[in-house]
Amino acid sequence: MKKFRILPFALGIALFTLNSCQKDIDTINQENPNQFSDADGSLMITGAQMANVLFQEGEAARMAGIFSGYFTGYDRQYISYQQYKMTAGDFDNIWGTLYAEGIAQCRIIKEKATSGGNAELYGAASITEAHLLLTASGLFGDIPASEACNDEILEPKFDKMSDVHSYCIDLLDEVIPTMTGSSAYGDAYVAGFDWGQVASTLKARALLRNKDYAGAAAAAANGVQMDMDLKADHTQETPGAWNLYFDFLYWNRGGYLSCEGAYIVNMLTDSIDDGSGTLVANPGGRINAKTQEVNRFDYYFLPDYYTALDPNMFGIFYASTHYDLVTYVENELILAECAARTGDDATALTHLNNVRDYNNNMFGGFAAYDAADFGPGAMVDGASASEALLQEIIMEKYVSLFGQCETFNDVRRTGNAQGVPINIGDKLPARYLIPQSEINARKNVLVPSESKDLFAPLEYYQ
Repeated sequence: MKKFRILPFALGIALFTLNSCQKDIDTINQENPNQFSDADGSLMITGAQMANVLFQEGEAARMAGIFSGYFTGYDRQYISYQQYKMTAGDFDNIWGTLYAEGIAQCRIIKEKATSGGNAELYGAASITEAHLLLTASGLFGDIPASEACNDEILEPKFDKMSDVHSYCIDLLDEVIPTMTGSSAYGDAYVAGFDWGQVASTLKARALLRNKDYAGAAAAAANGVQMDMDLKADHTQETPGAWNLYFDFLYWNRGGYLSCEGAYIVNMLTDSIDDGSGTLVANPGGRINAKTQEVNRFDYYFLPDYYTALDPNMFGIFYASTHYDLVTYVENELILAECAARTGDDATALTHLNNVRDYNNNMFGGFAAYDAADFGPGAMVDGASASEALLQEIIMEKYVSLFGQCETFNDVRRTGNAQGVPINIGDKLPARYLIPQSEINARKNVLVPSESKDLFAPLEYYQ
């Protein structure tokens, strides 16, 4: 009899197993393990920072470099960029990186950090968000900020440039006390930076754009110190880890972007071709008895590779070269400019010489300036000693921030005190265009009309 009782028992096990398998199948159908719907904020923050790196170092920086006299568009669509022939669609990818991959993720992370009581994660996300928005507003002007990346608002309003900057300053002020002395959740960057210092320099950038020199100096006093730069971390191991300029210049788009004929080249040479093949003294160069630029020239430029003079993809833009985002040099030159503009030439000279000492350690060929080196007929010529000093500070910053977006802000902020020549027509570009993808996504809310004009000045740069 016992052997006949085994059958219903076995059938019961089989039915139970089938029911369990069906439940597993139903669960898999409803919850795809390969399609993540959520993640811990501490795992998301590196992705948001990589979006920030892509935004600061990628296409936006290359366009800013053409507008700022760093590069010349040499081939394919970059020829039209060199002639300022842009369409709204040229900015679609930049905008997508900014919002979908950057701002949206930062705000999700902040929500998770708040609910989890993680102040450092909140601070890292806030500084990353401010970095993105400050760069974007400097390029585009009025942009969505207060209502951006909110699922309940399909057509977020465009906030004024000044309001975006105020929002970012508030973000930075909120977290500076917590983040001073911390580099937590900064895996996308080279180790050794201080979030509080980075936030203070970003705040100084924002205030400098609005010509608040006292405020910018106060912020920069707590800004990035020597050997504490915020740099994007790049390595040679795989293409995905390369410096983004290297990826573009060497691997993907060789010859599209050149330095042949670029304005910055004249800054670093003591002689130029007079048009007949004869070298003559360069009146626009920075070379003098205390300034030699031979090694910096070689670090920045590479002759006869894809073009007659390329951006140096084996020097400043090599695969493993860490890309400058927020640096000691920029912070010192903000302090120098603010002091010069408020009549404190002695302090301005001190900060300028700090940068020259840095350059000397990096490149060689730089000696400290004295006050007597500036003025009419002096080593650094100018209408007055103060004007010559200010101009030298502006030009040192122009050369030092080679390849970065921020110079495009400086050119417009100073009324082109750098002397960047116009490639075509009678105006330098004044803004980036609101992208076609954003225009197409809006049915009732119009984008600002001036954002469709590449030459319409931004609020801060009227």
